[in-house]
Amino acid sequence: MNDLNLAEGTLLFILLSVVGCVLVVVSKRHHATAKLQIKLFLASISIRYLVSIIIYQFGLMRALGDEDSSGWVAGLGLYQTWAKHAVTIFELPATLLNAFQGHHQGYYYFVGGLFYATDLPGRMSAAAMNCFLGAITVVLAYRIAAVLFSDWVAFRVGWMSCLFPSLIIWSAQTVKEPVVILIETIALYACVQLKVSGFSLKYVLICVLSCIVVIPFRFYAAYIIGLAVLLSLVVPQVGKMKSTLTSWLAVASIVGLLFLSSGFLANAERQTEGLDLKYAQKLKNNLARGTGTGVENDYDLQTPGGFGMATAIGFAHVMLAPFPWQLAGGSLRLLLTAPEMIYWWWLFFVGLIPGVRYAMRNKLSGVLPLVVFIGGLSLLYSIAFGNVGLAYRQRSQLLPWLLIFACVGLEQRKLRKSKARSQQPQGNSNTLPGIGPSLPRRV
Repeated sequence: MNDLNLAEGTLLFILLSVVGCVLVVVSKRHHATAKLQIKLFLASISIRYLVSIIIYQFGLMRALGDEDSSGWVAGLGLYQTWAKHAVTIFELPATLLNAFQGHHQGYYYFVGGLFYATDLPGRMSAAAMNCFLGAITVVLAYRIAAVLFSDWVAFRVGWMSCLFPSLIIWSAQTVKEPVVILIETIALYACVQLKVSGFSLKYVLICVLSCIVVIPFRFYAAYIIGLAVLLSLVVPQVGKMKSTLTSWLAVASIVGLLFLSSGFLANAERQTEGLDLKYAQKLKNNLARGTGTGVENDYDLQTPGGFGMATAIGFAHVMLAPFPWQLAGGSLRLLLTAPEMIYWWWLFFVGLIPGVRYAMRNKLSGVLPLVVFIGGLSLLYSIAFGNVGLAYRQRSQLLPWLLIFACVGLEQRKLRKSKARSQQPQGNSNTLPGIGPSLPRRV
């Protein structure tokens, strides 16, 4: 990468930093915590762009590998083709819709569209955009936690999402993860608003658009988002069902007509043809044998026992891989994950599991969209598991929401300790500052 591309990327980074701050300020919701959100955003985008420079300018890519450079290269090729044929700004929307005609073509057209709009066709420009998307995801993760839980939880979710190494690494590279995760997070934020605040046409339409836009990036995510949206509408808060049923049926009819007339369902159906357990078994075997971090097993997915065992092993890897014994004989890239994994293992058992249990018992209505989405993606990834490196990457797609539950578990842990101390004669009866059922929420 030459200095010109670095200069272009840095210019776009500065512009996107300003845009992100403006988006936070003009947002009507969560205005009371705008300063904190701006800090989260600026810290997130700056850290990610700094890592991008280290990766692409100082050779870290040699250690990380560059298997996904095809996304940036294909986007550059599209941009050059459009420039050669003098595609106008009025023709661009129809051109971008061609992304729906192929299989996972979305990121190619996204990068091409970025280069067309900015006329900055360098890899660092694509990296700067991904850093921006990753930083916006951090802000939305904070907001989801603030809507559902306390400020204590939201604050820690925001900074964990900002600083978690795997979220930084994937956002700093020219891969499709940042845009996919952001689309999913936007949809889940809208679903949470529907659950907590009641029916809103704006949030329903946001969910619908998210389902459509995610198809060329990761088509199966559209089905899971759709299920989360459906449950958010069909299972509202107690007492709100009668007031929203008519509106829901009207919107559902409009959404159905939109999908049927647009051809999106037909395209998605073509992409899902042949996707069955036999295909999953073949995919597992290819992933296990095609790379140095493959994990082979002899379980047959087409039998109940084999399906159960293979899925359980896959789920353990998606949640916790790499394991210590896998690090010993792994590559440098695998060894670099060790510091994060040590913390993640602690967080998983101390925070995540208790947090999920508490949220399911006390906040099931609000967290239902998150549970459905995490559960759906985890199941798909567990069934197709065959590679440790891929499982680590797939977990990063779930981390923004896993961290929410983990911080809930940590808060409950602190509350229990505080309560235990207050019950001791020599202890202090004061609860921890900023925690508790009566904590005011600044949303």
